[in-house]
Amino acid sequence: MIKEKVHKNIKYSILNYAAVCGFKFLVRIVFVKTLPIEYLGIDGLFTNILAVLSLAEMGIAPAIVYSMYKPLAVGDKETVKSIMKLFQKVYIAIGVVILATGLCVYPWLDSLIKDKPDIPDLHYFYLVFLLNTAVSYFWSYQRNLLIADQKQYYVNIYQAVVQTIVGILQIIFLLIIPSYWSFVILMLIGTILENVTIASKANKEYPYLKEAADTLDKTIKGQIIRNTKAMIIHKIGGVVVFSSSNIILSKFVGLSAVGLYSNYYLVITAMNALSGRIFSSLTATIGNMMALDSDAQKRKSFIVVQFLTALQSAVISVGLYVMFNSFIQLWLGKAYLFDKFTVICIVVSFYLMYMRKAVLMYRDACGLFWHDRYKPIAESIINLVASIYLAIHYGTIGVVCGGIISTLATCFWVEPYVLFRYGLKLKLKDYFINYFKFTAATLLCAVVSKVVYGYLFTQVNIVNFVAGMVLCVADTTVIWLLLFKNREEMQYIIRVVKSKIITTR
Repeated sequence: MIKEKVHKNIKYSILNYAAVCGFKFLVRIVFVKTLPIEYLGIDGLFTNILAVLSLAEMGIAPAIVYSMYKPLAVGDKETVKSIMKLFQKVYIAIGVVILATGLCVYPWLDSLIKDKPDIPDLHYFYLVFLLNTAVSYFWSYQRNLLIADQKQYYVNIYQAVVQTIVGILQIIFLLIIPSYWSFVILMLIGTILENVTIASKANKEYPYLKEAADTLDKTIKGQIIRNTKAMIIHKIGGVVVFSSSNIILSKFVGLSAVGLYSNYYLVITAMNALSGRIFSSLTATIGNMMALDSDAQKRKSFIVVQFLTALQSAVISVGLYVMFNSFIQLWLGKAYLFDKFTVICIVVSFYLMYMRKAVLMYRDACGLFWHDRYKPIAESIINLVASIYLAIHYGTIGVVCGGIISTLATCFWVEPYVLFRYGLKLKLKDYFINYFKFTAATLLCAVVSKVVYGYLFTQVNIVNFVAGMVLCVADTTVIWLLLFKNREEMQYIIRVVKSKIITTR
């Protein structure tokens, strides 16, 4: 039953990814062809501002979701009802707080934009973005129950359908009426429709949620409060690191830089979206396993997941390193390209972020939010200082390097240390030995793929791009097989692939 849920979650996560990301890229093509680049900068800036305002959520969701793993695993409906009632009250309050805080920011928008362009209705666009963020909290808490119960495939299906419809309508309206108003209004409608349909599905799956709930057990409530306190700090650190880049660029470089950076960031986000959906599909299953399985099984599963994460990171990073600018040129044109060194820094930042995913997934599944609660403070301070200083002196690349510096100084070693000391009881030394082996293999794959691609292809066109991507995937896979063919993790993956092929036949 668990394997069936995992397979369904991953399958629909990939389908959701293909639909949502595919239309995002199509919409972006039409967007840049019909509207000035400053509108692209506005889109990125407002998205980051609202991400900062979502600090009101304070990371409550992971703490509450973690508390539902065991009750769902043992069928304790009364506890689930009590937790969800708490979730509902908190999220409605959060939506109201975000709306109020966003209105307080409204008068200061101009100070966040260097050389403010002459864009009509700029402040009204911000209000739509604000409403889009706030209203989602009135229903989105219910999707977390589906996710915690390993039924994320429902969320993926509804999200894919709604976002596909919204994407098609945005393209049509931009082509017929090239107005940013149509784009943002459809975005708002899509957000409301997506959350309402998912909430409706959750109510059908769990009809007992409508029943009166008992007072939440003090032990569980205390655990939620403790984890929430830790997640407040994690949330602040995450927002500062991942949602401040466009604000810093807008303030110190300009909206055009935000527009260019947002295109590369959209690609990075798309790559993370696929992995994010796959990893989130597994997190609930691992949370269930952490509540029921032995320590040996937990450790063995982590080693396999770490290896798979490294392989995925290698394939994607090598593809980005070799083909990133070719893709941007084919997608939007030469006017939207960054220099090679900036692209390399973006790819390095992506690699470091992606390689954290296995550790973070197990940390969340283990509920170890409290033990590294001071890490985000150091990370956010280092990131802000480094990014602002480097942005002033070096522009866009400075913001990217600021993120790399903060990651290496904190997350790179603190997160695995906490997981292995308080969760899985693995040796930190073994983790880093594997990490550096995987990184060395990735560098080898990148150099080989770059040299071979440069030798075979000299022009940028669709045929060469497709051939280049196939080359990167093939080179990385072959080199990985040759280097790690005797590892237990690789043998396990080979056995799984063979069994799938035999089953298909």
